[in-house]
Amino acid sequence: MKIAILNKGKEGKYFNQYPLIEEEDIFKSDRLEEGDLFQIKSSTNIYIATCYVGRQHKGLGWVLSYNANEKIDTHYFKALFETARETRNYYYQADGTNAFRLFNGEGDGLGGLTIDHYDGHLLIQWYSEGIYQFRKYIIEAMQAVFPFKSIYEKTRFKHNAIQSGWVLGEQPQFPIVIEENFTFYNVHLDDGPMTGIFLDQKEVRKKLRDYYSENRTVLNLFSYTGAFSTIAATKGAKTTSVDLANRSRQLTEENFGINGIDPTTQSIYVMDTFDFYKYAMRHGYRYDTIVIDPPSFARNKKKTFSVTKDYHQLIQQALRILNPGGTLILSTNHSMYTLNAFKNTIKSTLANEGVTYQIDEVMGLPKDFKTTSHYKPSKYLKVVFVTIEH
Repeated sequence: MKIAILNKGKEGKYFNQYPLIEEEDIFKSDRLEEGDLFQIKSSTNIYIATCYVGRQHKGLGWVLSYNANEKIDTHYFKALFETARETRNYYYQADGTNAFRLFNGEGDGLGGLTIDHYDGHLLIQWYSEGIYQFRKYIIEAMQAVFPFKSIYEKTRFKHNAIQSGWVLGEQPQFPIVIEENFTFYNVHLDDGPMTGIFLDQKEVRKKLRDYYSENRTVLNLFSYTGAFSTIAATKGAKTTSVDLANRSRQLTEENFGINGIDPTTQSIYVMDTFDFYKYAMRHGYRYDTIVIDPPSFARNKKKTFSVTKDYHQLIQQALRILNPGGTLILSTNHSMYTLNAFKNTIKSTLANEGVTYQIDEVMGLPKDFKTTSHYKPSKYLKVVFVTIEH
């Protein structure tokens, strides 16, 4: 097996089970290609872990095992998946929900791979060419451990010869309808990188419905397929959805429709969020709840948006159209934007605006999105509920 020797002084974090192998920590190594197995060793030649090469984020690859003799084959992946399935037993039994994450990368012991369950249709997401080299073993292990109607895959790395799509089982007609917290959503597993819903927001959507929707006007910015709007409308909210993508209108209308909500009773705008802020100000539109869940980075013809640099502007503009006593639901999935930094942005922005506020709740990933304390970016989702008192 190939070997990588760490720089002196870099051994500690890996002995403490830091799962991402960072290239700058390596003093010297054999030639490492995508998918290669290799051992990391200390500067004094002590074995630390067995890893694979899968370039992702700023990493060279991920730890597979801390046992030098462990064989990386179908049996290895089967053991990982059996543990993962056991921890999701609740979701298999839950009433009103049939979509959840089955395997969450480094949180379940293997970075670079996720598996989602959509009413029995499983979706694998491969995040590097390296993890894709183990595809045969992984699919064999999935067949042995997880019940399924079908298996689909999406590659999240660039490779013209590798196609995403159907792998095994029945090929359903898309969209399929999944249920989450007794609300229905359309899902496409074979249409680009997205599926139609972000499963990591399931508990946030529930909180919105249960506490911030009834008899309220709800503005959903960066609305995508209108999942937040849909669940709020099931509680009687009058919703407004805003997204720059042209297809967002049709997808949002379809989600309203499958929940028995007449789309014409709700408002949908295909436009840039900052343009909508100006539009709403001109027309005197005001809202009781505003959901702000932007992408970490976005570019359109007019401007470039970065969560870490520009989030304060979203809060400032939202305050102009928020009713007294209204609530901001502020969300980011930027893995390197810490919760403390995000909360500091929120607090400093609100202080500069001179408003009195209360932080009602701070939420993160649901339990099916298992994380690890050894790698802070695994806890990437941060959601802060802020009620503006005056």
